[in-house]
Amino acid sequence: MDWMKETDDQLRRGAFLMVEGNPMTIGWGQFGIIWNKQTFSVYVRESRYTHELLSHTTTFTVSVPKNGTLQKELAFCGTKSGRDVDKVSALHASLMPARFGGQDGFSGCRFHIECRILFRTDLDEHLLENESLLSRYYAEGDSHTMYIGEILGVWEEAE
Repeated sequence: MDWMKETDDQLRRGAFLMVEGNPMTIGWGQFGIIWNKQTFSVYVRESRYTHELLSHTTTFTVSVPKNGTLQKELAFCGTKSGRDVDKVSALHASLMPARFGGQDGFSGCRFHIECRILFRTDLDEHLLENESLLSRYYAEGDSHTMYIGEILGVWEEAE
């Protein structure tokens, strides 16, 4: 699956987690098979506005930029909160309508992965067995919730 390889490569540089029209930059994600379903898992800090939005919905979409594109937008969406600013309007961006029942995607991306949440759980950082990861990612105690989403469909945006 070419889209999976490209997504994995780009995720290290950032992708957009889309929930209710709010893009949040993510750099963590995971493909897998669980309960006989293709899944994509995302991790969102409890302090994020997106975390609040995810508590009221059953779907999300991951919009994956073409390699090396949308860097300004990724930086903006990774540093601004949807509580304070409409990021799509501020960036003069637009949304791509969902095709498989997920959330609308961020326009200008290569792939859109629409998901339905199957499972969510709060991660307990005290169970992290690697001290350097604990001090790097949880020094402030702001933990993550993991959302396992069944992949409803993946589509490529026309150029």
